[in-house]
Amino acid sequence: MIQYFLKLDNMKRKFLTAFLSMVLAMISVSCHSSEERIISFNDLPVHAQQFVKKHFAEVAVSHAEKEKDNGRWEYDVLLSDGTQLEFDAKGEWTSVNCKFSVMPDGIIPANIAADIAKRYPNLKPYKIEKELGGYEIDIPGYELYYNKAGVFIRVEADYH
Repeated sequence: MIQYFLKLDNMKRKFLTAFLSMVLAMISVSCHSSEERIISFNDLPVHAQQFVKKHFAEVAVSHAEKEKDNGRWEYDVLLSDGTQLEFDAKGEWTSVNCKFSVMPDGIIPANIAADIAKRYPNLKPYKIEKELGGYEIDIPGYELYYNKAGVFIRVEADYH
């Protein structure tokens, strides 16, 4: 097959390459799970829409996706500034990752935000995840863990 391909003139080679690329793309799309699909902002649960409008009003939604993970529906949203948001089936946030900016006020529970400001006055949180029993919050160089009541549990160095 490769020998045949090499014997083709340049024009035919480009056509064949483009055709094979299209076939591979179509196979890739058809193998894509039916449990995952692109959706519009308006297809997000109401709570998720309200969260985005409240905390990221000035940022455009680039991409929204609905997917089933372990039998439960989840929603992933990518904003134009690189922020990644994850929501559960009810539209409650489960993860907020402001990779290139500081986390907006009001997302982190107030008592946890106050504790972080006291412990690390010069560092600003950029990521929060709800975990079983509490929260993981990332600040530059550290991962902070708090229980659901907002009590500090531990800190780990983040070597990423």
